[in-house]
Order: sequence, then structure tokens, then C-alpha cells
Amino acid sequence: QILRDADALVSVEDAEEEVCELYSVYYSRDGHERLDLVDPSKTELEIEIEGGQRAFVVTIGQNPNINGELGQTGAVLWNSSVVMSEYFARKSQEGWNLADLNIVELGSGCGLVGLSLHRLGARRVVLTDQSRMMKLLGRNIDRNRLAAVSKRDKVTEILATEYVWGAMPEDQAVLREPVDMVVASDCVYHESVAPLLVSALVDVCKSRSMSGAGGRTVGVIGQELRSDLVHQAFIAQLLEHFVVRRAPVSESVDRVYALYLVWLRE
Repeated sequence: QILRDADALVSVEDAEEEVCELYSVYYSRDGHERLDLVDPSKTELEIEIEGGQRAFVVTIGQNPNINGELGQTGAVLWNSSVVMSEYFARKSQEGWNLADLNIVELGSGCGLVGLSLHRLGARRVVLTDQSRMMKLLGRNIDRNRLAAVSKRDKVTEILATEYVWGAMPEDQAVLREPVDMVVASDCVYHESVAPLLVSALVDVCKSRSMSGAGGRTVGVIGQELRSDLVHQAFIAQLLEHFVVRRAPVSESVDRVYALYLVWLRE
């Protein structure tokens, strides 16, 4: 269903060419004006997600005090998580049936993307990050968890668990069921992170075929444009393993943000 849209996307075949195309706009006179969708200084935000049949609000707790510590960037929201959440809201309105999907999010941070997928009706959402993010993620899940209105309502599953990239997840709940979609929002902030994230994406995608399930896992990856060298390194790593397609969002967003659909090469 999701891959049927792939032919309408921009095919990415070479990392250097992709960066030249993206950053020629980014480095233009007004191309790198930042989006202003979140406030990292607050301990709690109410984020309105638009683009679907009805807008909805996700309440997100943040921890500005630990953001910026060595290796710690996920304790506050970034613009990219709002962009990706609204992309999913719009695609669900256009026909993506999230209700059938088991989704794993990598590098969930405060959890906005995974929580938005839950609110949009995804059958099962597993949010993953480092162990020190679990308490914050758990509180944000409790703030936003959907409850059945009647006994006939289908209760969707959402949980958070630790996943250290570079090895298969220790918690079997992550890959307990065949994964339909894996998502990652703005996880690459340094070249050293790129191979670890790509390794985790490969592991999650391969787990589906190893389980004997048919079909393939689709990755949806969003990245705010900052360093062209870091972005090129990331795309080059992706292209070693995945077919990569870029999904245009809007003129204002595409100046500073890139969103990709990926799936393993055959």
C-alpha cells in the first residue's frame, strides 16, 4: 500500500548529487530560515498535529536540563518530529491504513512521532531509545494513551523499551511481531551516528524476512538539514543497503528538511 506511492517520489541514486540538490536551496539567500514549531526551553508542550481528517493535540513533557549533555539530544522536541507527525496525519487522510501496521520507532526522544502514530490508529507502536529516556517516554505515553470507549473498540498497543543500536534489541518485544514500518526522526547529528542508525534499520528490516513473514518493511526517515557533510555520509550509508526515495513535503519545509522512504535492496 505504502510502496504504491513510491513511483511519485524523487529517486535518490547518489549521495553527493542528493546533497548538491538539497543544499543549493538550503544555502540560497533565504533557504535556511528555520522552522519554529517547538520550544526547547519548556518542560511541557502541547503540540497540535494538523493534516489529517481532524487535528489533534499531543502533550509532551521535555527535560531541558539534560539536553546538550554528552550524546544527549532527545530530551526535548525538534522541529522534525512535528513535520514527520503531520506527514503521517496527511498520508492517513490520503489512504495509508495505519490500523494494520506494527511500527517501530528508533531514537524516539520525547516520543512525539510514535505517539502521533498511536493517535492516528496504528495497531502497534514500539518507541525505542537509550535507557535514560525510558522514564520520560513512559510519562509521555501515559499522558497520551488512547483508551477504548466501549468493549467493542479495538485497543491499540503502545510501549517504550531500550534499544542500543549496533546489536539486535535485547527486549524481544521490539521484534516480537513482523515489523511493517520503522521510523526515525532527526537522529543523525554527527557522522559517527550514521552507521549505527543504518545498522539498526537493516536489522529491523531483515527481521521481517527472518521471521518468515511476507512483504517488506518500509522505513520512513526524516532529517533536518544542517551539515552537508553529515547528511552526505548518512545518505551514502543508506544507499549501501536500501532503495531510497525522497518525499517532498512543502516548499517551506523542503528548504530545511528531507524525508525519505527506504526499503532493503533485493
